[in-house]
Amino acid sequence: MKLTPIKVKGKLAHKKTWKPPEKPAAQASKKRQSKKRQRDADGDDIPQPLQRRFKSSKPAAAIEELPTEILERIIIMSRNLNFLRSSLRIGYRFSSRSFMSELLVAAFEPTWEMWLGYPKSDAILRCTRERVRFNNRMLEAVNYPLLKPESVPGDPDFQSSVLACTWVNTAVILEAQQKWYRKNGGPGDLPRHLDSPIPPSVRPSLGNVDDVDLLFQRDWDEFKASCGIILSVEIKGLSPSIVQPTTLSWRPRYMELHPLIKIPERLITGPFDWEVAKTTFWLVRGGVTTKLDQAWSWEVTKRGFDIIITLSDKELMVTLLLLWAELECFRNWPPFLWKSVLEEAVAQLDYAYHDDDRNFWRALSLLRRR
Repeated sequence: MKLTPIKVKGKLAHKKTWKPPEKPAAQASKKRQSKKRQRDADGDDIPQPLQRRFKSSKPAAAIEELPTEILERIIIMSRNLNFLRSSLRIGYRFSSRSFMSELLVAAFEPTWEMWLGYPKSDAILRCTRERVRFNNRMLEAVNYPLLKPESVPGDPDFQSSVLACTWVNTAVILEAQQKWYRKNGGPGDLPRHLDSPIPPSVRPSLGNVDDVDLLFQRDWDEFKASCGIILSVEIKGLSPSIVQPTTLSWRPRYMELHPLIKIPERLITGPFDWEVAKTTFWLVRGGVTTKLDQAWSWEVTKRGFDIIITLSDKELMVTLLLLWAELECFRNWPPFLWKSVLEEAVAQLDYAYHDDDRNFWRALSLLRRR
């Protein structure tokens, strides 16, 4: 009788087929998927803790190992904000609010050293009169040399690049202005540039207010009140000719930035909210002017205009459109585009059920006269 053979594992067991090792990223992805399946199976809705910020495994470059103080001086003196986007490490090191305010101070300090704290009306103390020819007639024109763009200190390109950053808002701007005001110990040195010095008894110091935020909020409330006239019941049933375009204007009062800066595209194309309106108002209040070669094309402004007129907040719509009129954003619009907008305004007036809607479309027709 033969013995029953019993199979026993030995040294010559079957070898597994060779597979290339998985990459760390693939292993981590599989682990995440398995954990997700386990959570779904358990039905656990407890929120998981946030994962730590991803850190690059690449070694730091030589310039990334420089001290923060040296890198900050390089950024400010080079006036090139693309340096902040050159690496994740540099962008992370300079993402603090304190550096943002310091960057704003560095960009606008030359202008603030002369103008901060003084309204533009003080420039009338230094004016020149000259004879100009107009329609074959010699007229006397008043010239204010301090208000000319070439006389305003500051780099408009550097200021434009800083304002184009997405983190810029009125809170950071006013914080930077207040920081510079305290560091300087008061307003700028505009009286030194005037032929007739301002008497100390009437010389303004931020309009007799040492709080930059409080002064801005006061001007902002005044401007909003002037915009609210359009939507108030006081003009209910009145013809558009009664509400003159001059009553809808809030002229710039200060020179807090170089007048030749370029308006950031995000303030033109949206999305729009009250913070965008306040930032745009700071530009208008600060004395920005738009030359024909610096204005945005009508294709860009029309895209933003279409978004504005679809907003549910009528007061915000009127505020933005009046600020656009002050910035002359409609300057490059061709006649056919204005015609279509006015036809739409007339059509909306016929179908408007609320007083606010009728007053809004009536005010829109006034913008063409400005």
